[in-house]
Amino acid sequence: MFSNKCNIQQLTALILKKGITEAVVCPGSRNSAIVHNLQAAGLTCYNITDERSAGFFAIGLIEANGGKPVAVCVTSGSAVLNLAPAVSEAFYRNFPLLVITADRPERWIGQMDGQTLPQPNAFGAMTVKSVSLPEPTDEEGRWYCNRLINEAFIEMDKTNRPVQINVPITEPMFDFSVPSLPEERFIEFVDNTLCECVMTSNMQEIWKASKKVMIVVGQMLSGEIQKCAPYLKSLHDGGCTVIAETLSNIHTTPLLEGAFIDNFDEMIRTECFETPDFIITLGGHIVSKRLKKLIRQNPPLHHWHISPIGEPSDLFMCCTSLIKANAESLLSSLSSAVSSVFSEVRDERMEYSARLKEKSKECHNNTILTNSFDDKNVLNTILKNVDNDWRIHVANSSMVRNLQQIFSSSNTIHCNRGVNGIEGSVSAAVGYWAGSKSPTLLLTGDLSFFYDQNALWNNYVKSPQSPLRILIINNGCGEIFYHLPGLNSPFLDNSIAASHTTTAEGIAMECHAQYLPATNEEELLAALTSFTKKDNDVRILEVFTSIKN
Repeated sequence: MFSNKCNIQQLTALILKKGITEAVVCPGSRNSAIVHNLQAAGLTCYNITDERSAGFFAIGLIEANGGKPVAVCVTSGSAVLNLAPAVSEAFYRNFPLLVITADRPERWIGQMDGQTLPQPNAFGAMTVKSVSLPEPTDEEGRWYCNRLINEAFIEMDKTNRPVQINVPITEPMFDFSVPSLPEERFIEFVDNTLCECVMTSNMQEIWKASKKVMIVVGQMLSGEIQKCAPYLKSLHDGGCTVIAETLSNIHTTPLLEGAFIDNFDEMIRTECFETPDFIITLGGHIVSKRLKKLIRQNPPLHHWHISPIGEPSDLFMCCTSLIKANAESLLSSLSSAVSSVFSEVRDERMEYSARLKEKSKECHNNTILTNSFDDKNVLNTILKNVDNDWRIHVANSSMVRNLQQIFSSSNTIHCNRGVNGIEGSVSAAVGYWAGSKSPTLLLTGDLSFFYDQNALWNNYVKSPQSPLRILIINNGCGEIFYHLPGLNSPFLDNSIAASHTTTAEGIAMECHAQYLPATNEEELLAALTSFTKKDNDVRILEVFTSIKN
């Protein structure tokens, strides 16, 4: 049986037609009828109490299902605003997050009634569409409500970005007497970017004549890079140099083994990196500050940026062509045109690529970790002792930067790099783990973990169906603040770097997780056997280091 509220019925029916199968739901009275309908309609509903955690949990589910839309449903008032960090993350990750916000009737907004505030467009520019549904009383009202829901879905499909559907609900709210959902019109969206990308004559000339060609691969989901792999391999064999960030997940593709450079950060640091005259960028965010600075100071003659939604992005400050296309489509066109490149140009491309590869090998051989018990060595020890089928989530700030410098395995990597905030890293990892049921390892710093500790406050952690491991490197502060040039404030320790003496032991106890502490290398090695064992349990390994090492 379903709610008797017409707008909720229509929304539920269209969610089913859209093919959305997962929703994260939060407790509340105003959204209870929506939650009831989602459950009654057969969606897989994940119950999360903390709305801020719920939003990032939904992001983890989107990662786990390969980028399909996921709904998150909250009650009215301040509950809505708690979703803002996750909505902004989804916006910049191009994730289709359906935000359903229950609301009071418009006439009661601003009248000192409980949990009321102006909810439509609550997330501003971070949603590509925000609609507030009417409460229909006639056929024209039903048509309007149907149209608004379809418009929101179309915008979500066009951009792969979050939309908000606000649902005002008048009391009484708890009549669940309707036996079936209505038959609703669903408007299909056809995406022309799925068609083959055709290069202009000017693009073809640039492609044929450029001698030092570099393809830079930013953050991508594992499934996305797999689709691009055959074309990247062909382009590499044709003389193009492929460099890739750890978050690109290019290392998960056996076809590309030996066909890309991943230690370019170290190459730039040691001045072994030779800049190109033509760059093609694809994928999402780029972590490396060194690469961004180097290219901005040494701009190529041409820079093509591939964007599936055609959004202008000029990260290197030298973009000459913005190409609205799927990455695999453009790479396919370039791959097909490899044979048309002038032979002397191809030879020079091959020579440039070979020089960079040789320098890359030298940098790999010369990279030496210190013997001290510091963050990078701890991270390196952990990564050497986990199997390749662990899905790794990494928190932002120092952790993701350290990982980029030392990572050398084939594990799939996930990270909240949309806005690069430290919040939500635990929730996203837990959401991915709950949705995928894959062995999941979170690598996090102390501040990021404590900030998002409510991510462990749910029944999925209490009744695990697969292994979840959390490594916390606790150096008692925000480490990155001690590496910022010129930051020599006398208030650095307490007011800026947030130094503390907190530990995760109590949190682990409350969340029924096994707690493993380590203060030196011997204790770390002793804990690894239990930490990396693949049983359906939740374990937290907290390693205490010092930034002074």
